[in-house]
Amino acid sequence: MPGRYPSLDGLRGIAVLLVVAHNLMPIRDPADVPTHLLIALFDRGWIGVQLFFVLSGFLITGILLDEPRSGKAWRRFFVRRALRIFPLYYALLFVMLVLLPALGWLPADFRRTPSLEIYLWTYLWNWVAPFHPHAASFPHVWSLAVEEQFYLLWPLIALGRPPRQVLAWCAALAVGGLAARIALVAAQASPEMAYQFTVCRIDALALGGAVAAALRMPQLHARLAALRTHGLGAAAAVLVLGALASGAYRIFTPAGQTVGYSSLAVAFAWLVLWCATSDDAQDDTAVSQLLRSAGLRRVGLYSYGMYLLHVPLHQLVGMPLMARWGLATAPSASASLAYMVAGTAVSLAAAAASYHAFERYFLELKGRWATAAAQRSKAV
Repeated sequence: MPGRYPSLDGLRGIAVLLVVAHNLMPIRDPADVPTHLLIALFDRGWIGVQLFFVLSGFLITGILLDEPRSGKAWRRFFVRRALRIFPLYYALLFVMLVLLPALGWLPADFRRTPSLEIYLWTYLWNWVAPFHPHAASFPHVWSLAVEEQFYLLWPLIALGRPPRQVLAWCAALAVGGLAARIALVAAQASPEMAYQFTVCRIDALALGGAVAAALRMPQLHARLAALRTHGLGAAAAVLVLGALASGAYRIFTPAGQTVGYSSLAVAFAWLVLWCATSDDAQDDTAVSQLLRSAGLRRVGLYSYGMYLLHVPLHQLVGMPLMARWGLATAPSASASLAYMVAGTAVSLAAAAASYHAFERYFLELKGRWATAAAQRSKAV
């Protein structure tokens, strides 16, 4: 299997652009039909998180299946993940929850609940946030908690097992994730629980993992590669049918949280499969060229920093500026779009600076660890 899929870098770029647009949309009370449609469009940007989950499931499962069997494999895997995820995350928490408050520079309206912040530091925020909807200093980091829990537990299932067994586990977890959401919806639980609990979002991660496992089974890989030309059509068909069944992927409705989430996971799994097999075959279609374009791949490279930083930048810089300019209460559609474009550009610039001035040093350590691990495995 190839070490990197260029199309998936572009797909990651699309995912983060969707999420950033969703979180930066300042309009809440539309005054006319065009503005209402604009809000409805960008509100669906939350589906970028579902795309991230499928991508993570695919990439992490592939890493684990390709990892040589040894007693130190889990440690190697987790150290490399920690070097990628922890530095910027904990640096952000330190700045926002320790440094700025100590200097008196944190805005008075920045929401904090110190008694709950331990769950931010321990990647457990997704289990707490649904019960404290107004306490979130960082409303977007719940998804990172889901991913970190996945990184901790998934090696126990996928590491050292044959792809066929991993595929069976993925199928079971995909069904289990849907069943968990159906149970919560039937119990009339808070919609935030079905949105943020790991057990309720595991199907997207599992379906991404299923694609990685299937591509490592030679006969199944050959069959899926033969279906490559139908991949985009299949993904589009599932997206359309899911939209019709879920009310256009409304985030907190019963239909949206059952049929909608599952439809997105299936469609994005098809899309990831198409990207992987297209990269293998070096397809040169218009969609492939777009996903492999330098600009979109660059956004994908900085996607982690963009995801982490865009909300704090919005809270610390964007919202005060909008209040100063009189745009905080009822911004026009044009002003909102201008703010979203500017906020996205600033977030990208901040993420690029973070990547090159801070994160890359830890990534170099990750690369050295991977090289040393490979040398040791060859010597065994």
